[in-house]
Amino acid sequence: MIEDFSLDKEFDEEIDLTPLIDVVFILLVFFFITSTFIKPSLPVNLAKAASAAVAAERKEQLVITINAAGEIFHTGTPLTREEIPALLKANPELGINLFVDRAAPFEAFLAVVDEARLLNREDLSITTLPRE
Repeated sequence: MIEDFSLDKEFDEEIDLTPLIDVVFILLVFFFITSTFIKPSLPVNLAKAASAAVAAERKEQLVITINAAGEIFHTGTPLTREEIPALLKANPELGINLFVDRAAPFEAFLAVVDEARLLNREDLSITTLPRE
């Protein structure tokens, strides 16, 4: 009895795409999960403070960034001083977290703090780096 051990019978003529689809699905899930942890932010040189400490609890916050030119941003979108109150009113349950460049003009920082105080918001924090 002679058996035919040719490669044609041993392997299918079609490529099985199931492992490829599984890998793509896992990568997609991975990127969805990791993208929720990444906050969009602009590169700023934060000031250093001796009192800088790690926040005790990390809850969702309203992140406002002020760059060295004094421009105000929320999630990468530029804001004018007139748009700040509407943003703060739309998110009363979120704490305000300021990322201020050390070279930013004080007036831009004061504009955000002033608008928050006018709305009686006391949940304002300023992100700094620890002093070495």
